Amino acid sequence: MPTLVNYSGDDELYPGSSFGPMDLGRLYTIGSNVDVYYPPNKRARISAPFIFNNHEHEKDQKPSVDTLPDECLFEIFRRLPSAKERSSCACVSKKWLMLMSSICKAEIERPASSNVEMISSDEDQDGYLTRCLEGKKATDVRLAAIAVGTSGHGGLGKLSIRGSNSVRGVTNLGLLAVAHGCPSLRSLSLWNVSSVGDEGLAEIAKGCHLLEKLDLCLSSSISNKGLIAIAEGCPNLTTLNIESCSKIGNEGLQAIARCCPKLLSISIKDCPLVGDHGVSSLLSSASELSRVKLQALNITDFSLAVVGHYGKAITNLVLCGLRNISERGFWVMGVAQGLQKLVSLTITSCRGVTDASIEALGKGCSI
Repeated sequence: MPTLVNYSGDDELYPGSSFGPMDLGRLYTIGSNVDVYYPPNKRARISAPFIFNNHEHEKDQKPSVDTLPDECLFEIFRRLPSAKERSSCACVSKKWLMLMSSICKAEIERPASSNVEMISSDEDQDGYLTRCLEGKKATDVRLAAIAVGTSGHGGLGKLSIRGSNSVRGVTNLGLLAVAHGCPSLRSLSLWNVSSVGDEGLAEIAKGCHLLEKLDLCLSSSISNKGLIAIAEGCPNLTTLNIESCSKIGNEGLQAIARCCPKLLSISIKDCPLVGDHGVSSLLSSASELSRVKLQALNITDFSLAVVGHYGKAITNLVLCGLRNISERGFWVMGVAQGLQKLVSLTITSCRGVTDASIEALGKGCSI
């Protein structure tokens, strides 16, 4: 076969050469416009530029850590030696933040040389941080950031959520992040957060056993099921405020009565499903109850009789808008002579208030 290329050791393809069919196997196409001839036993030196596929180029530049499954990232994150490093990792991306917030404090592996993390000086007087989210600032992402960020500063003690972002507001996922990262939570207030339901409250009950105060206002998605979970998971509850919660009724209050013996203060307002059974269970079981407010409820004289008989520790009593209470209810509450520690009594918009009932209250209570 005639010489095809004037080969001089440079492995280059010179113009003007001819070749036969047997040499076609030695011609390779690189990219879309570059033809390179390879001799039988030598590697070609290519001087023309390579043309890469865009997708492959982007794939090569993607950080390898992003290709790890969430299970692997979870194991890495929970082994970080300090809260500062965990917070730094949470700032990388929303994905890392949400994954970090899913790690329970008990799942974090502590280094053998450092079992106690430093507590920052920005704590409140009780040694715990306070956070309040209102309106557009109330989102799941912010709750996750709070859960991760406060873990190294003494822990979150008080959380208040008022309203919610209309597009991406607080949901059960946000409360799940708080439950995982804030076991020191003592006070939780939910006001007009309709997207949070029983599942979110149940997660709080599982992760925040130190909870002492619970405020629920305009929480239309929370029912007896969520309140029962709180009762069973938070036996240290001392303060319970429920207002305009249309799905909470007697069953939830009865669970609180059974499981929360340390209850000191209750306020129940405008809950149509709450009746005598729920109120009487609370008042007869909570022997240390000192502050009671009952407003706009469907209770009868029976509930006031229970107040008068079992309210031996009550110091402040507010009765407002109780339309089903008659004169007899107030009279029985007074003659029962159980309100011996009462120092403040407020009665507003109650039809059963008469001279006779007020006289009976005066004789039975040392106000």
